[in-house]
Amino acid sequence: MPTTLDFPTLLLAILLVSVCVGSLALWLARWLAPRNLIQTQEPIPTWAIGWINFGIFICALVVGVFVLQTYGFKFLSALDVISVPTFEDSSVPLDSDLNSDAELESSETAAAEIEITPELALTSILLLHVPILLIILGLRRFYPGQFAGRYESNPLPWLKAMKRAVPNFLRYLPLIWIAGIIWNIILGILISVGVIDKAPPQELIEIFGMGGSPYVIGSLALSAILLAPYVEEILFRGCIYRFFKTQTLLPFAQFISGVIFAAIHGNLASFGPLIVVGILLAHTYEREGSLRVSICFHAFFNAFSLTMIYLASQSEVVPLP
Repeated sequence: MPTTLDFPTLLLAILLVSVCVGSLALWLARWLAPRNLIQTQEPIPTWAIGWINFGIFICALVVGVFVLQTYGFKFLSALDVISVPTFEDSSVPLDSDLNSDAELESSETAAAEIEITPELALTSILLLHVPILLIILGLRRFYPGQFAGRYESNPLPWLKAMKRAVPNFLRYLPLIWIAGIIWNIILGILISVGVIDKAPPQELIEIFGMGGSPYVIGSLALSAILLAPYVEEILFRGCIYRFFKTQTLLPFAQFISGVIFAAIHGNLASFGPLIVVGILLAHTYEREGSLRVSICFHAFFNAFSLTMIYLASQSEVVPLP
């Protein structure tokens, strides 16, 4: 008996086909264009600060994020703005010695089953990205000799950067999908041979699938689309990638920044595709000479991903991962 496609599934299919057709058209146009019509920019400036200053930079980020998250969560929890789950909320007694394997497994299961609410996810995003941005701006402001410098060789206004980001995003998005398919195959093999137990999807996927307050979900979406791309592109492309450009060849610098970008997200299921995303963002940044273009690319990717997650959650045919 044929399955009737509901509207979310139909819209999902239209988006997928449109992206594939658009990507193919853009690749053909690029391949058929005369080489002298393909625009190239000057290489973006490097960040030659040396390993010592780079280590200071990374330590400042780690300490700053740790301090603000630790006291930020405590402060907001004391004000009853959010509820931070603890082991007291689980069924494992606090006075348990956890000497047996069963008790250890029980405690690990309880910790894994702690629910991450949309409110907690939004707070986590803010307490992660805001201190990173403040620390980077503070170092550039008070120690310009070591941490300041130009991010771009081709500064663009935001509107023009968005226009330049659209074809890059459409051209490369199917490559990210292919990387995701290959990575899922690899994970399936690793699971089948017992190397890993499972690879759960990103918590953000589950959060958007479970629903909740439209104000919190909307704020979470805006944070993922606006705040996260801005801060992460400054950090991973504007700082980390530019530093590794001074230490190794360009492809390796893009790969290293992509691996760090994927690792920071802390999810095995999306690790492989995120490496490709990081590499493509660095490539776009280098090719366009504008950090704003890579920020817009990143924002489009997050917005499209959230749209697909929402449509899949509403679909009667397509299940969430």
